[in-house]
Amino acid sequence: MIYTQEIPKLPKSSKKILIILSEAGTLTQKDIIWQSGMPAKTARYALKRLDEENLLATKPNLEDMRSSFYLLNPDVEMHLMASYVEDARTVLAPA
Repeated sequence: MIYTQEIPKLPKSSKKILIILSEAGTLTQKDIIWQSGMPAKTARYALKRLDEENLLATKPNLEDMRSSFYLLNPDVEMHLMASYVEDARTVLAPA
């Protein structure tokens, strides 16, 4: 039997951040906002949605305890995360 995981329905802003994190690895919220070009409020909402779907992990920024680093959740199976990222790339691909 083949097990398939349904790709969560995410806004385009979350998918864009998913791609950014898949390429960059670990970033602060400020870096994500800068790289995505999104308004801060949009980026925060997108990060919240990724966190709700358990696709996001955080770790403390020991150099600046006011901020955290964001990364893709390492507990999500690699092939599932690759599917999510590929879906995001497909949705955000230029027409």
